[in-house]
Amino acid sequence: MTNSQISRKDSEITLTITIPAQQVDEAFRLIKTEALKEIKVPGFRAGKAPANLAESQISEDRLAQSLFQEVVPLAYAQAVSEHKLKPIIPPQVSVTSFKKGEDLVFEARTAESPEVVLKDYQKTLKSVRGKIIYGPKGEPVEGSEKVTAGQVLDKIRETAKISLPHILIDYEVQRMLSSLVDQVNSLGLTMDQYLSSQGKKPENIRKEYHEIAEKNLKDEFILNQISQEEKISASEKEIEDAIEAAPDDKTRTSLKEPRGKAYLEDVLRKRKTIEHLIRIAEGS
Repeated sequence: MTNSQISRKDSEITLTITIPAQQVDEAFRLIKTEALKEIKVPGFRAGKAPANLAESQISEDRLAQSLFQEVVPLAYAQAVSEHKLKPIIPPQVSVTSFKKGEDLVFEARTAESPEVVLKDYQKTLKSVRGKIIYGPKGEPVEGSEKVTAGQVLDKIRETAKISLPHILIDYEVQRMLSSLVDQVNSLGLTMDQYLSSQGKKPENIRKEYHEIAEKNLKDEFILNQISQEEKISASEKEIEDAIEAAPDDKTRTSLKEPRGKAYLEDVLRKRKTIEHLIRIAEGS
């Protein structure tokens, strides 16, 4: 039976998980047995070679990797269930102790949704002044002041209290960087070529993405909190209408799947929440 200890820093969580040596040894034996069945030694059928010859073909590092893939995810899942956690990102795992015949100890760092304190955001929004539209001669158009989504988000972000764990921001930055690499590769460029064309260095991109990630995450959690407090949601009809408005059959089919519907519900709920905030700012 695995043992786990938990420590928290705001919404960041560190689990220290211990898998007993006996459990590790049993898993290792099973993995090694399966690996031996696949070993091919010249002159013998797969799985039929003498044990000493077959074992000489096995990579201990590869067996250890297979062992981690077998026991670590299960032990982590058990710890999450035991402590009733709701992680929102995959864990960062680091092995702290692993020796033959001893317990396997590893740390798993993850994060839950951070707490959001909105304060009196409705009063705050009423101080927002809409952006003025100017005519062809540079004169302000009377009655053209419009409050924008950017304005209300900026104002609430300034006043809301929310502490984002570094691990969460780092995860979002890495996701954004991976997406950038895929886009650059699809253009037939290397990252060095792309950075050179933009006149940027890797640290510039990471710093830029860090700022964007922090801003986007704050907006995400703030809007979620407001939608919960105001009981704002997307109806089934609104979701179905959005699916029908998709540009092609392939997209519509994808959006009809549970994951697609969940994505649409999230997008529509956020849009309705922002519209709600704009109405408050405009005093309507």
